[in-house]
Amino acid sequence: MTPFLEPICQTCLAVLLLSGALCLHRLVIGPAVADRAVALDTLTMVFIGVVCVLSMMWTSALYFDAVWILTLVGFLSSAAIARYLERGRLF
Repeated sequence: MTPFLEPICQTCLAVLLLSGALCLHRLVIGPAVADRAVALDTLTMVFIGVVCVLSMMWTSALYFDAVWILTLVGFLSSAAIARYLERGRLF
């Protein structure tokens, strides 16, 4: 890794961990179910960002396949939660 990229990746990890902690806080104390659903979706995206930054730091492209799967699962779970909140049922 280049000397220029290493502090940037570390800063990105610190910001992502801070935003993940804030999402966990909203997930625990969210006043409504919709707030908790948005916090869970955002936490999924933060986790995907952490995996991407770590794969850049470790210079390994193996983790990008996991990112595709996590993105798909996150989207499908967000769509299912939104549909459940709107209709009260999934099917």
